[in-house]
Amino acid sequence: MEDKNLELLEQASVPKAILKLSLPTVLSTVVSLLYNLTDTYFIGLLDDPVQLGAISLAFPVFLVIQAIGNVFGNGAPSYISRCLGARRMEEVKRAGCVSVYIAVLATLGMTLLYFCFQQPVLRLLGTSPDTIGPTGEYLGIVVGFSAVMTMQVILSALLRAESRIKEAAAGVIIGTILNVVFDPVFIFVFRLGVAGAAWATIIGNACAAGYYLIVYQKRGTALSLAPQDFRPSRRILGEVLKIGLPASAAQILMSFCTVLVNNLAAGYGDYVISAYGVAGKLSNMVYMLVLGYVSGYMPFAGYHYGAGNWERMLEAFRFTWITATGGSLVLLAPYLLLARPFMEAFTSVEEIIQVGMVFLFAQAWSVPLLGTQFIVMCTFQATGSAGRAMIVNLGRQSVFYIPLIFWFRSLWGLTGLIYSYMAADVVTTVAAVALAIPLLRRLRGEGKQRA
Repeated sequence: MEDKNLELLEQASVPKAILKLSLPTVLSTVVSLLYNLTDTYFIGLLDDPVQLGAISLAFPVFLVIQAIGNVFGNGAPSYISRCLGARRMEEVKRAGCVSVYIAVLATLGMTLLYFCFQQPVLRLLGTSPDTIGPTGEYLGIVVGFSAVMTMQVILSALLRAESRIKEAAAGVIIGTILNVVFDPVFIFVFRLGVAGAAWATIIGNACAAGYYLIVYQKRGTALSLAPQDFRPSRRILGEVLKIGLPASAAQILMSFCTVLVNNLAAGYGDYVISAYGVAGKLSNMVYMLVLGYVSGYMPFAGYHYGAGNWERMLEAFRFTWITATGGSLVLLAPYLLLARPFMEAFTSVEEIIQVGMVFLFAQAWSVPLLGTQFIVMCTFQATGSAGRAMIVNLGRQSVFYIPLIFWFRSLWGLTGLIYSYMAADVVTTVAAVALAIPLLRRLRGEGKQRA
């Protein structure tokens, strides 16, 4: 790792260090969110509910692809940060290299499985006779080239682990700009519809991954992609997977929950699926902005936990929690004031707009809780507390969400279905605080003893 990165972690004031680590990540997240919105926006301009619905129905498969990358994109940075703090530089090289190679191989395996069972998967997603064609067309391209999407995720995450935030953000920016440029060309000029959106997404990801590969070939990084450093061990895989698998499981379960909600929502009309998908874009934007900010804290926390500097780690925890919660309160505005304009940007169908607005108003109640959830989750990941990280991560995605879906729907129908996600956020936050208190007390006590 470059000396200036070590200096940032070791000597800079906590607010300066967290902001320098987090703000580029937030920028990367903003650009990534534009990436996510682009396909939906341009398909929405076709004013075709079938193709708009196809994008929403394909989202669970996107989550599975991301989950494979995030097994290593979340697990490896936590371990690498701790190794950097302990000055175990050879282990850093091996962990990074093993993570990239195995992530790509796992994605290729998933691609093969999808094409072997394509029709059953499409039916499971909740497609109707109208939407099964465009959904299959979109996913055929995206899944076929999903390995480049995994590479983009894992390579960016590893750069962030050693505080190379600018390079990590630059790749996302490159990919997003290309996606924004190619989307209207393929969709409108070449008249490819959802297939055009898929090709634009793949090209953007491929160029971002190519940029990261160039970065890794230059000096100044502690990481390696050299084949000779691909030496898997039980220790590396154990450390990476114990953090990465819970995070990945959360995304896979989120994919399952999305499929479940799509199938339940289909009973109220196809327009509900489109509304749920479009409104979910704004919800995901706020979610990812807060998580992107808090994620900048994780390498700092992991580094100082590995170095045994718990006082500095706890100071970073306090600062990040206060600022993340304050930012969450500010982010209430889009839900409360811009719900209709946001929905109207993607569709002119009034039924879709109305259901989407109800969803956004329901989600507003849980937005202020996101900072607490994410700071606790990232602290558990940074300290290697895989079990507790898994509980927090899975709570809002499945553990609490799934039973609440059926309970609320049985009581209030479609309205209950919409409000169940908000209720899961509330319960998850309570559980996160209860789990975090013992860890924080232990770290505080050990820090005082060391002083």
